[in-house]
Amino acid sequence: MLDFDEILVSVKNPQIQKYLEESIKSYQIGNYRSAILAVWIATMFDLVKKFEVLVEQREPTAIEKWKSLEPKIADHQNWEQALIHAAKAVAMISRYEADTLESLSKTRSRYAHPSFDEGGTLFDPTPEEVRYFIRTLYDIVLSQPAQLGTFYVNQLLESLKDPTFFSNQLFADELTELKDHVVEKVSRINSKQVPRLIKELFKALNSPSNKEHELNVYCFLVNIWGAKSELQIPSEISSYWNDYILDKELNLRSLEAILSYPECINELSEQAQQKIDIAFKSQILNRRRSSESVIKFLAAADIVPVAQSILNEASSLIPLDKILEQGGHYTYLFGDKFAPLFGKDILNETQRALKTRNWDQINRALSLLRECGIWELANTLSPSEQETFANALIVSLTDNTWGTMNLLGFTNCNEIPIRWVKLLLDQWSMQLDRDARDRNRLPYYLEHYLSLVKRYMDELGDYAKLGESVQIVAKIISEDSHASESVLKLESNETLWIFWQELFKKHCAEQPYNNPIGAD
Repeated sequence: MLDFDEILVSVKNPQIQKYLEESIKSYQIGNYRSAILAVWIATMFDLVKKFEVLVEQREPTAIEKWKSLEPKIADHQNWEQALIHAAKAVAMISRYEADTLESLSKTRSRYAHPSFDEGGTLFDPTPEEVRYFIRTLYDIVLSQPAQLGTFYVNQLLESLKDPTFFSNQLFADELTELKDHVVEKVSRINSKQVPRLIKELFKALNSPSNKEHELNVYCFLVNIWGAKSELQIPSEISSYWNDYILDKELNLRSLEAILSYPECINELSEQAQQKIDIAFKSQILNRRRSSESVIKFLAAADIVPVAQSILNEASSLIPLDKILEQGGHYTYLFGDKFAPLFGKDILNETQRALKTRNWDQINRALSLLRECGIWELANTLSPSEQETFANALIVSLTDNTWGTMNLLGFTNCNEIPIRWVKLLLDQWSMQLDRDARDRNRLPYYLEHYLSLVKRYMDELGDYAKLGESVQIVAKIISEDSHASESVLKLESNETLWIFWQELFKKHCAEQPYNNPIGAD
């Protein structure tokens, strides 16, 4: 059953809507002949208006056809057939639809003029015939926008060869940023011409005139693919991509283009997805390259099985020393997947490096470990392993290791979970008790120690071992001029300087130290 209300609302031109409404009302009261005539008038008028739109858009074929059409319409000559042929010429309608309109034109003529059947009775349309008449004309003409045809497609294909086709220089990892631009251009094309456009674009990929032309074509094809639902394009485009992937060697540029819309990859054949998998491992994982499309592809692993497969194998495909060497690249590439993939191995390597006291190894490992959540990973260790790790960090700090100093520094102290603050302070206090070397070096790292103490006291209250530790520090300061100079550096951090003075007055007021720094 026809939804006449829906049809009327979808027709925006008030003059066309008026005739269509007249046709529908005639049908509803049984005036079937009048219904056919009114909807035919609406259809022809609609075709004329769409021609005018194409002419305004400077569509050359439409302009050429309109030059011969317009005088016929003005003179009321036999112009309806010419209009149908012209609409077919500019791809406003297909050849089949033109044939259908010509057939309906004969039906309309039969009812517009006295004509008799073999029994000498006037032809009278049936309700079913009228419904078909209205439905068909609505589907072919009245529901369709004024769109461009063959000439525009040819013009577009030629324009894509121009390196300046897009206003800004185009890069392979920016293709999706131009989606709206591509959709706007494709939406102006008659839907019957879009399959041809896609076919010609894939042909152009096989023999682009230059790199810019190739990139322009990629931009159009991947965005048509990504917007196929919006553009109401059938799934054949995935078949074209499937054939292209199987026939071509996927270089870095083609691979990045294909990855632009990860969800579309699921529409490819298993063989095509396997080829993407192989190309990704060789072109991306083994190179220092992280484009937006690649990152988006890996981030979509939960809905793209081939991306999940790559992630599952990543830790065995990329050596740990390469991860440590190019940590920034891989953390950017894998995003929030980086820590689950490599964090445990990096943590183990960090503990090994801490034992060696090799500055370069420790700095590199700690810097990377911070990026993937050092404390979350450290929480996975057993209690005894956690104590060992905390002790190794303290030893590394007293060895003047930059990575550890940065990790435990004042500005980063709030990153440390409070349970680890307590653990670090416990290990530090034990070292002060048993290691004269650490006692002598402590003032040079007093800022780090005080930062941890302040953090502890702010959240948990007084620290049981604090008094003894402060007395040791104060004694060292009073006996070592270099240590005194080091402590003076605390003045640059007003918060810690005031905190240190308060600690000294509280824990050392009755001790016989001679005016250590900060006691004035």
